[in-house]
Amino acid sequence: MILHSPARVAPYKGELTPAWEAIAHTQRAHSTQCVLVRQPDHARLSGELAESFVIPGKPAITDEIVRGISLHDEGWAEFDCGAEKLRSTPARYSDEGIALNAEGVPLSFQDIKPGDFLRAWRDSIHAAEAVAPIAGLIVSGHFYRLASSGISVGRYSQADKELVRQFLREEENRRERLEKPARLPSAEIEYWTDVLQFCDLLSLYLCCGAQASVVFPQRIAADGVTLELRVEGGLNVFAQSLFLDETEFTVQALTFPGLQSITLKWTLR
Repeated sequence: MILHSPARVAPYKGELTPAWEAIAHTQRAHSTQCVLVRQPDHARLSGELAESFVIPGKPAITDEIVRGISLHDEGWAEFDCGAEKLRSTPARYSDEGIALNAEGVPLSFQDIKPGDFLRAWRDSIHAAEAVAPIAGLIVSGHFYRLASSGISVGRYSQADKELVRQFLREEENRRERLEKPARLPSAEIEYWTDVLQFCDLLSLYLCCGAQASVVFPQRIAADGVTLELRVEGGLNVFAQSLFLDETEFTVQALTFPGLQSITLKWTLR
């Protein structure tokens, strides 16, 4: 689950926050009354963003790649509705099936332990692979990178580290199996994995309510520059636009408690 915690827009003073830091900050601003975005809905927004990009000099996106990006968090569907219970993450459940911490605050995706998120990651990869080899490859590559990064920074306990290493081995085998039928050069597969990760971060930034001026690490533009985003007059404005014109995006969210459906909306330029 993504916690939507809108903040006031700070005046831009020429300082840019790494996008992930801005996102992580919102997930620490917990409250027993909040707005929630289910992760499969955030992933669908990621796919809509990717489909709308106009990036000269880069390969044209295909329906299979868009579908893969849109499904990259599909494995969280049963967790976010409470049908699948967390086993490794301490949690209790609200009457509506929302996983809560001991203080009754909904758990963010950042709170979930490897024994649970690896199940969701595997199911997400399986959903993408069912679409096409390239879809499976980029979703697998996305989670492979996240897992490798977690290992490198010492994020996991020793027991969890072994679970993550097993996951990495599985995905290395999957990559070997899918690369030939994908019929794309390795460099292009890596590019589309970069696009997925950029769209994932951008969608998370929007869904969590972050308002900081941010920079993204993925260099997906034609000239390889880093992409910077600021909020100006209610618009989310890129220093180097990825769109032909101002483009509106929406996602469905839920109030907590009560789970009343609301629509979050943004205009990007």
